[in-house]
Amino acid sequence: MSPTGSTPTPPSSARSRSASTKPNAGRDVVAFLKRYWLAIVLVIVAVVFIVTNTNKADLTIGWATISSPLWLTLTVTVLVGFVVGWFVGRRQSE
Repeated sequence: MSPTGSTPTPPSSARSRSASTKPNAGRDVVAFLKRYWLAIVLVIVAVVFIVTNTNKADLTIGWATISSPLWLTLTVTVLVGFVVGWFVGRRQSE
């Protein structure tokens, strides 16, 4: 007990941390959506496009012809594009 006879209060850092968690989390989500809204929309469009294309397709690379589901070909293409874009973005930021 404290000298005044009341129950002890938690340190001010603990009070401010629990009180400020909810409003900051909401602002962080809004800031994230404002910054990356175009990327989010493009990912959604790409996923819908990939999911709706389930037929087989022949892919010719040079002399080799590969027969695979179109969704797999599109997924690999999107992933390769993402990796190339990530490397190019990293190089420009340096």
